Amino acid sequence: MNTTNPLLGIFGGTFDPIHYGHLRTALHVQQTCQLEQVRLMPCHLPAHRASPGVSAVQRAEMVQLAIAPYPQLALEPLELRQHRPSYSAISLAQLKQQYPKHQLAFILGMDAFNQFTRWHRWQQILQLADLIVCQRPDYEQLSAESQALLVKRQLQQPQDLQQRGQGRILVLENPLLAVSASQLRAELPKLASCPEWLPSAVWNYIRQHELYTSRVTSQP
Repeated sequence: MNTTNPLLGIFGGTFDPIHYGHLRTALHVQQTCQLEQVRLMPCHLPAHRASPGVSAVQRAEMVQLAIAPYPQLALEPLELRQHRPSYSAISLAQLKQQYPKHQLAFILGMDAFNQFTRWHRWQQILQLADLIVCQRPDYEQLSAESQALLVKRQLQQPQDLQQRGQGRILVLENPLLAVSASQLRAELPKLASCPEWLPSAVWNYIRQHELYTSRVTSQP
């Protein structure tokens, strides 16, 4: 039986800065998996990596600028309002209350999924949402723990998400742009014009606010 609840994608990250790799992922997942919407959720304080090089407000404003042409994408400000490290299990529990009529699908890359069983309350995440795992161009061998999860929970087709349930895992081949935010941050101080990986509105914002004028240490 098909679900009567619309599917809502949650795509978290630092977005420091947001680039076309993020946008193409969000749009591809939304279309392929027939999600009502994908909500991009910038973290305020990442739990497992260095703090971003620009403020949470600035990263959110860049997300807003980047997604403006795409009505199927939206900013999810939940974690930006919290002055604590961002844990996906806690955020998804809050989003489940915020969107009670939706099924949640949590979007992450294959590299993140390979570390998933080390996340805070990872079992709770599987009680709250399905996982959509996007393969990256530099796909790595899966850990034994992640492989075991796939054996138990993997869906075979995107349309299988339309059935009621949670804690299922869909591995999605993704036509990603092979660029990372860390690469961008390293290149931006040297560039005089907008690079192909960056929306022009985001580039103009970066120039206006003089962001990334030197190399920073935060991660993709």
